[in-house]
Amino acid sequence: MNALILGATGLVGHELLEHLIMDNRFSKIDLLSRRELDLRSIKVTNHVLDLSNVHALPYVNHPDVLFITFGTTIKKAGSKHNQFKIDVVIPYKIMKLAKEKGVKKCVLISALGGSKYSPFFYSRMKANLEDRAKEIGFEQLIIIKPSVLEGPRIEKRRGEEISVKIGNAIAKTGLIDKYKPVGANELAKSMIQSVFEFKDGNHSVSSNKISRLAKIYTDNEWKYKIEEY
Repeated sequence: MNALILGATGLVGHELLEHLIMDNRFSKIDLLSRRELDLRSIKVTNHVLDLSNVHALPYVNHPDVLFITFGTTIKKAGSKHNQFKIDVVIPYKIMKLAKEKGVKKCVLISALGGSKYSPFFYSRMKANLEDRAKEIGFEQLIIIKPSVLEGPRIEKRRGEEISVKIGNAIAKTGLIDKYKPVGANELAKSMIQSVFEFKDGNHSVSSNKISRLAKIYTDNEWKYKIEEY
């Protein structure tokens, strides 16, 4: 298969790219990013674009699946308007362009609790993105909805640190497993595994399912991992 990634410079996107490079089921990987990445794999082509003004995709290797790990925080974006543009408008535009290129599968990272009726802007924003993704009409659409993301970030996010502690405390009770925090590496593995695990149609994957998919990937990784020399 050939893969197309939006968001490879982020925490999850970086993990995803590393796994795809070593996965012999993927022969070509195209990246859409705002800056050049330091890459050393002949499988990967990095397309540097102004994602705010992209109207057509560059030449890509007939991608079979689009992975989207793209997003920001309101603090970094500076306003709700800017965050909506980054988290919703740009991914939606790329999904539409990818569909026009013949891409049939899409794996999209959203968030747990997305609802257009939510009092919280972030949750309404994610619900908007999910609805737009469903309207495009991919043959296979997988929406990954982690509760809280764990992983080493360059920028410190105090709110996420608190949420991770709360999520871990809830998960230990065993009562609400879907609120369990998810590691970036685990999330990346689940994204890849979901492509092969699910049939056509729309699928929603919360934290408990993410962990199961990641375990399946890990248990079978030896079958399709390219040997390192």
